[in-house]
Amino acid sequence: MFNALRKMILPIIIIVLVFFAGMIVLQWGLDITSRNQPGQAVNAGVINGEEISWNAFQQVYSSLYQSELSRTDDEIPDDRLRELESQAWQQILQDRLLMQQAEENNIVVTADDIYEYLKNSPPAYLQQAQVFQTDGRFDYQKYRNLMADPNAAGLWAQLEPQIRADLMKIKLQTLIVQTVQVTDQETKQAFLDGSEKVKVGWINCDLRRFTQKATQPTEEEQRAYFEEHRNDYEVGERMVLSYVKTSRRPTEDDWAITRAIAQDLADSARAGADFADLAISWSEDAGSAKSGGDLGWFASGRMVGPFDSAAFAMKDGEISNPIRTQFGWHVIKHEGFRTTDGKKEAKASHILLKVRASAQTEESAYRKVNDFANEVDAETFTTLAEERGLSVATTAPFEVGGTIRELGGALQVSQWAAEAKLNEISYPIEVGDDYCVVRVDQKLPAGLAEFDAVKEQVRQAIYLQSLKSLCHDTAQAAYALINGGMSLEKAAKQLGLTYETPDPFARNAKLSQLSSDAAPIGAAFALNESGQITPPVDYDGGTVIIQLFERTSPDLTEFNEKKDSVSTNLLYSKRQQVYTRWFEKLIAESEIQNNTSNQRRGTI
Repeated sequence: MFNALRKMILPIIIIVLVFFAGMIVLQWGLDITSRNQPGQAVNAGVINGEEISWNAFQQVYSSLYQSELSRTDDEIPDDRLRELESQAWQQILQDRLLMQQAEENNIVVTADDIYEYLKNSPPAYLQQAQVFQTDGRFDYQKYRNLMADPNAAGLWAQLEPQIRADLMKIKLQTLIVQTVQVTDQETKQAFLDGSEKVKVGWINCDLRRFTQKATQPTEEEQRAYFEEHRNDYEVGERMVLSYVKTSRRPTEDDWAITRAIAQDLADSARAGADFADLAISWSEDAGSAKSGGDLGWFASGRMVGPFDSAAFAMKDGEISNPIRTQFGWHVIKHEGFRTTDGKKEAKASHILLKVRASAQTEESAYRKVNDFANEVDAETFTTLAEERGLSVATTAPFEVGGTIRELGGALQVSQWAAEAKLNEISYPIEVGDDYCVVRVDQKLPAGLAEFDAVKEQVRQAIYLQSLKSLCHDTAQAAYALINGGMSLEKAAKQLGLTYETPDPFARNAKLSQLSSDAAPIGAAFALNESGQITPPVDYDGGTVIIQLFERTSPDLTEFNEKKDSVSTNLLYSKRQQVYTRWFEKLIAESEIQNNTSNQRRGTI
């Protein structure tokens, strides 16, 4: 089929449909090139010898970033941007590992496979394409008509590689789980677990209730606990580095240059230029720019400090001079006040210009550490740094390949250091808003940790132990009152606890109130008679006392009616578990190098 379709492609259709296919298969989002920044690794990572280019990483990241932008009107915080970077890498990792395994297993996808898949299972991105919509819904007939249209050959030819890759992964996943079976006994037990239910009341002493009551351990207590549990605190091979760094952050000159542009925009708006048009063309606030900079109504305190102060000091129709915040320069147009529920609210639009380090600033910062790295050796590291006005700092011991606290994680530095020799000096490495050069000072063998290296872990362990003891002791006090003839509800009230009667639940339930721990559910189903009460049951999130009200036995006559659906759901669950274990093993056995951590990604 596809060979015939390829022969019918007309030049103009190719141009139109290639663009169309590219848009529906992947949102490119940002205009980002694969040019390496100074100190940046040559590629985004390596997966079993296969290099992942920065361009490939940026495409996935940009799609996630644009999707995130569409869900918020606010600036995306740095920690969320790091999460998006991690998600992008995980998507690429999963895709490449599966494709590598499909090729190793000689998975073959034919033209007929592709045609049947497209005909019977239209991918979601095609169903959402405007060309296949009628009244806002996917129109299957339109879809089939375009499949049969010879003039649409370009579209299907462009989609073929993506569909082929998708089908290879689907066939691989089917191969992995095809031996999974479900027995009649397993099906019946699953039916019973989902059908038998209990109605209970409980006093739940969860950890969150006692966080203000638990005391922090003293250093003496921490040391005593550490000595008692010393074998629990092992560390791998560790390293100590010395480092110097220069800032890549925008200078005051960079701020001044951007302010001048912002002032020109403010002057233009005052001279009669349409503020909304200026915002659409210039503003870098992705959430408001498309609506002419409109921020809507907001109460005092909602916006960042300098912006908030200016907005509530302005008059209706007034246009501000540039206002500086951590986000950049804002030009504000005030659009009035109102009072809602007794609170004064302002309405405003704004133009945001973000401030970036100029090429000169970047080059100056890089040149300073690059010149240092080219001239220094292990013995002159400190003295030459002092001569160049660079401050030398030293890291605490960190595990090889792990994060470096003093450098904000800096996994790229850690990865470099893992392969470096003692006293070796790095090239300039980009770490967040800085360039740094490091020297390997020490390589420490694996063994038992010293107290100072795990002090925070020890503190947390003691604090958690204290919280759990408070929960258990409080529940034990409530249980004593109950044994004395008091109801659960009254015992809870006397001790300032909460008594709850959740909805009936089955054996296979996941109760968020109890941290989805199976122990309380098992204890509840161990009760046989109405009114029966468990002793305090410890679980991951605290301690609970449970009283049985009613137990509903399953109607076995329903089993035959529901057997097929129960078996299907159980089979799906078992296959999912098998596949998850297989993929975790695949990752553990693969050689994976991730260079994306702590690299600056473009976000505007």
